Amino acid sequence: MKTSFKNLFLLFFIFCGLVSQAQNDGRSRIERNVPLVVVESFNAVFSAKDPVWFTRYQGENNQELVYEAKFIFNNRYCKSVYDFNGNQIVFAATVDYRELPEGARKYMEEKYPFFPIVEALMVTDNENQDTYEIGVYIDNQYMIQVFSKEGDFIKNTKP
Repeated sequence: MKTSFKNLFLLFFIFCGLVSQAQNDGRSRIERNVPLVVVESFNAVFSAKDPVWFTRYQGENNQELVYEAKFIFNNRYCKSVYDFNGNQIVFAATVDYRELPEGARKYMEEKYPFFPIVEALMVTDNENQDTYEIGVYIDNQYMIQVFSKEGDFIKNTKP
């Protein structure tokens, strides 16, 4: 009797896991059918790179489909995001802590001395504006601290 109850519980647990994975939660998904205009736009800038493509929905109410190319460029993990028409929305590359502007490092040391940096990125948007994004976990929530190119604090966000 105990064994059949355990098996029934296990089947229910597996079923719930499969159902939750099947729902569209807006997270990135590997994409194999990237529009040609998007691939051509990527190849125009990063011709020698072989990216892994992902799709996800973003924007208000997660209604805008975007294509993310993740790849290695100049020995850094990078991500380039495109809209459906092949327009680059943003480019992000990992940076080392020592490469962050001094103001950003000082701010993080003063405000979050006990929270280790999980990720640091230099982000360039479609208007060629550079910012630095520093990811930390605060009270079990991933937060991104955004800084200007000069190291001035701009805002903090949740992804």
